[in-house]
Amino acid sequence: MTAAFDITNDQQVWGAFDEVRDYLFDQFQDVPFDPETGLSFKELEQVVETYLHDNPDQPRVLQKANVYRIVVTRGQICLDPVDWFVDKLNHGSLVSKVRDEWHREAQAGPIREGAAWFRHVSQFGVVRGGLDMGHISPGWENMFSGGLTGLIEQAQENRQRPGMEATGAQHAFYEAVETVYRSTILLAERFADLAEKMATACPEHEIRLRTIATVCRRVPAYSPRTFHEALQFAWFMHEMIEMEGERVRSMGHFDRTLYPYYRADIDAGRLTRGQAKELIKFFWFKYYSRTRGGENGKNFLFGGQYADGTPVHNDLTYLALEAYEELNTPDPKLSVRFCPDTPDTLYRRVAELIRDGHNSFVLMNDVPSVEAMVKRGKTIEDARTYLPIGCYEPAVDGKEAGCTMNLVVNLVKGLEFALHDGIDPLSGQRIGLNTGDPRQFPDFEHLFEAYTTQMDALLERSVEYVRAHERQWPQINPSPLIAGAIDDCLDRGKDIGQGGAHYNAVGCVGVGLANACDSLLAIKHSVFDEKRFTMNEVLDAIRCDFVGYEVMRQYLLNRTPKWGNNDPDADTLARRIVDYYCHKVHTFTNARGGPVQAALFSLNYQWTMGKATGALPDGRKSGEGLAPGAGPMSGQDRNGVTAMMESVTKLDFTETPNGTVLDVTLHPTAIQGDEGLDAFVSI
Repeated sequence: MTAAFDITNDQQVWGAFDEVRDYLFDQFQDVPFDPETGLSFKELEQVVETYLHDNPDQPRVLQKANVYRIVVTRGQICLDPVDWFVDKLNHGSLVSKVRDEWHREAQAGPIREGAAWFRHVSQFGVVRGGLDMGHISPGWENMFSGGLTGLIEQAQENRQRPGMEATGAQHAFYEAVETVYRSTILLAERFADLAEKMATACPEHEIRLRTIATVCRRVPAYSPRTFHEALQFAWFMHEMIEMEGERVRSMGHFDRTLYPYYRADIDAGRLTRGQAKELIKFFWFKYYSRTRGGENGKNFLFGGQYADGTPVHNDLTYLALEAYEELNTPDPKLSVRFCPDTPDTLYRRVAELIRDGHNSFVLMNDVPSVEAMVKRGKTIEDARTYLPIGCYEPAVDGKEAGCTMNLVVNLVKGLEFALHDGIDPLSGQRIGLNTGDPRQFPDFEHLFEAYTTQMDALLERSVEYVRAHERQWPQINPSPLIAGAIDDCLDRGKDIGQGGAHYNAVGCVGVGLANACDSLLAIKHSVFDEKRFTMNEVLDAIRCDFVGYEVMRQYLLNRTPKWGNNDPDADTLARRIVDYYCHKVHTFTNARGGPVQAALFSLNYQWTMGKATGALPDGRKSGEGLAPGAGPMSGQDRNGVTAMMESVTKLDFTETPNGTVLDVTLHPTAIQGDEGLDAFVSI
């Protein structure tokens, strides 16, 4: 074992971030890989092709593991002497390209019917679905606890444990886990060798380079001992997992997982608080440089609870928020979990940042989030340690393969189909069921029944095709690099795609709640209750996008109740729609034996699905965006933020375990000064 390299007193290596920031922003553009460190990309590609050609009958999990081995042990590498973290491997996405080819084979074969149907309906804004290979968080604490060497030992022990009669598939899985982890350790050693070589050639950077070499000799092979080692471990595995073909959608519970390493460094005098903050800046700037602000933002979690219910907040929480404020970048994205015991200081600090324009934040309410997860079978201790996967979706850290975006469903399409007897009005194609001529419906309940019948058919068919996709997951995307770090995969000898994880979930995201509610309510009030318009008149108006019906449109827009204004009729109907939707979704089981879980948010689907949705009885014109998240339609929250929250909190969020989002927009003048900040915190 090597000792931790003490850099505290070497002041010349500190304070350089601002000087090299612009340079680091371009660090992933035209990387100058050292030709002496490995094969060129073309040579590497040929070796991979030869290997696959010579081993056609090998299990897919071993094929992928060995392609990974070839790439990480023989590909060219590069490290920058002004950076604190290493990462650059000339892999050319070879591993994920193999995965993509397997996916195409499956789409042309076993999942052909479902894949074709999803492609067909997605262009009409109905459903987006398939195999979600990009919403899984690796088990960060499992990796940190014993390093990759510890996970290799666990794989060996499980394969050889008394009474274990491993199948061929289990043997292949264990061998694949060992292969990818040994290869990853070798890659870190290669970076250490390169850093030591460069330390001689670049004496002005010798201290940093020798520190990097020491860190890479330690992690990811073994558990980190210092804050720097923990950050390097996390970044290194992020890059390797994404290179393997998955998207790392959560970087873990920052101030819970990393605090012990930070505290140990501060107490031992290895780092000052300012030096730790500089390491965070270098670390987080990697993500921004990688995406150049073009993606959703890498998710880091703060606040919340420990497994015993104790609130998480410490000096690292506030130090990281300082670093985030000074970086002033849209990536990473910070999620902050609030619970009843969260101190007001954290509320106020986050509110100050948002008010000042540092607003790549997601704020999460622990009370319903934890209860929702317990309702779906998690223990209370596991639920308290949840992470937001991707953007908002809760999953248990290190125990859950929570594929949170398998399905995205347009909640208003069921109404479009009900109003057109199963026909999609913009395309003219029959996608829904025959539920009858709506002009013959005698009352609102018949319309609502037609709506739920259409939605039932969409959800049932969609989930069945997702199951078909999941059954092919082991052939499409074996994932030993992630699976070895998720609880129960090693015990069971099963990959995540085989249901090896302790918890296995599928997400179903509902989009356009407000449009469904407002449109149904507009018909209820104007056609059935007030009899101001006939059903035929409303149908004619939406078929011609309200051309010639502007008076009607203005009435529907402005004189019928709208969700998000604390209106009892709208609130009751929205709750009814959500209760129906969540109950239906929760009747399904996925192909890995876990639940299908409901969510209400929109991402960019409010625009993409809205573009393919016709005019609606709520007064919305054809092709316009749908409502964001679980909130009101844009421009329809007319009674203020308090009324909006009064409406939204009438929904039962313990029934949306896959996440629900409310977007709140406040005018800057409403939160000026101390009184404004107090109001913001109370909201």
